[in-house]
Amino acid sequence: MAGRLVAPPGLEYLLQVNGLFIKETRKSIFQSSNTYDLFGTDGQLVYQATEKRKFFGPRMDLRVTNTKGINVLNLLVPLKWCSLRTKLQVSSSSGEILGYIVEQWTSLTLSFHILDPSGLVCLKVKGPGWRAGFMSDLHYKVLSADKTTQIGVITRLWRGLHKEMFSSKDNYTINFPMDLHISMKAMLMACALFIDLLNEERQQQSQTASHQ
Repeated sequence: MAGRLVAPPGLEYLLQVNGLFIKETRKSIFQSSNTYDLFGTDGQLVYQATEKRKFFGPRMDLRVTNTKGINVLNLLVPLKWCSLRTKLQVSSSSGEILGYIVEQWTSLTLSFHILDPSGLVCLKVKGPGWRAGFMSDLHYKVLSADKTTQIGVITRLWRGLHKEMFSSKDNYTINFPMDLHISMKAMLMACALFIDLLNEERQQQSQTASHQ
């Protein structure tokens, strides 16, 4: 049918939602890889994500599957990538590149540029300032490419003092317009997972440095 939006295989569910909830499902501090459950706004489990770790493998490698275990999305940062700006490649299950997410640091604020497959900036995600987030939610504003309009938000949820101190499992919500292009919805889903992976990586580096 002419004009009908075609969704990447397995991501059709994103056409009908304006948000997602991500729950990290790490069972213990001894679990080496990150795992996540992704829910729709109705509380329905729709996707699961599992980090793949190999000693000589990619720096980051995360596979998103549907509830039947079928791969729908891949997130990859090759080991060879060495830059102050980490670049995440996001692809569909068929191998089609949906875009890239580039880490940006500006004025002590962690932000991201979301690019289409050609490298054009489509969205910008502005992180909270370094003083934000003390005993409260952390908000990453989703902005238009020219930063004139806020179209959504990625939020790391504050879980309470006890859980923050004794559990490494983080939760996120993602809110975006219902009519946002499905590829951009997938990119924002990937961005939330990327934020958590980067935070986890920095925590591990800090723990390693403190023991040296």
